[in-house]
Amino acid sequence: MVSQVLPTVRGMAGKLSSIDEIACEQRSLVTRKQLLDADFSAHQIARMLDTGTLRVARPRVYATVGSVRSWEQDIMAAVLAAGDGALAAIAAAARLWEFVHRPDDDVSVLIKSDFSLGQRGVHRTTILPDDDVTVRSGIPCTSFERTLCDCTALLSPFQLGRVLDDGLRRGVASLKQLERCAVRLDSGRGRKLSAVKQLLAQRDADFHPGGSVSELDVLQVIRDAGLPVPIQQLPVKVDGRTYYPDFAWPDRRIFAEYYGLAVHSGASAVSYDNERLTALVAIGWRPLVFDETTTERTIVKRLTQVLSQPTPSDGDVEHRMSA
Repeated sequence: MVSQVLPTVRGMAGKLSSIDEIACEQRSLVTRKQLLDADFSAHQIARMLDTGTLRVARPRVYATVGSVRSWEQDIMAAVLAAGDGALAAIAAAARLWEFVHRPDDDVSVLIKSDFSLGQRGVHRTTILPDDDVTVRSGIPCTSFERTLCDCTALLSPFQLGRVLDDGLRRGVASLKQLERCAVRLDSGRGRKLSAVKQLLAQRDADFHPGGSVSELDVLQVIRDAGLPVPIQQLPVKVDGRTYYPDFAWPDRRIFAEYYGLAVHSGASAVSYDNERLTALVAIGWRPLVFDETTTERTIVKRLTQVLSQPTPSDGDVEHRMSA
């Protein structure tokens, strides 16, 4: 009897290779429907489950033998179990997008439907345009902007702002797309779009998220003090190279840098920082450097002092450079 079972199991395992391509694209997962479409019988599927060739990941979703369990696989299994058109959403999508602040980890799925589906963890929506749909780490999910809107009742305004700025900094978020997404949706249970409107009101078309959260904190200090608002990451060319000072007042030839110790330490970082300072000073710019030990009071004091000084003329700069 055993000799008859083993060839059967091996035969089914060999047949399973015919859907390897599907499983590889789905975190080593395959659905019951996909197996049936590949001519596996219900009896063969049951046999593979009994022998460990497959294991149940979710109802009607199976992981292939030897696959590594992970949170990404859990999310993909939930998406596959929910059916065609399902997307990772809310906390699950926030994890895929690497939100710096996230709701408590939960495998949430979103699907477009006019009726309640009655499945745990599956949320329905009547508004799901193509702009709100994407793929992250190979898993269908809501866009960064839609995910942010769907998390507005789960995160504080401060956390939402940090998430948005980090997304802008990484190039995975867009203020224009966020505005369009918020216009399409409605506030209601699980969503507070007033928070998104507040985020957008604080960030105009010229907003730059800076190179770090600390840079935005310095910018806020400058604004609160009523000082002239600088241009962030202004490109300045010197001898064919382009430098991007953190803050610049080009009409006064003043720039300021914020040196976070974690980023601006090490021989290569120090060398580049020195080269940038030297190059900008050589063409007549006046520098200010702040770091994690600089108090807000000192930032305001030093900026007030240098911004109140006369701006050097082109002639003064040329004289210094030729001397």
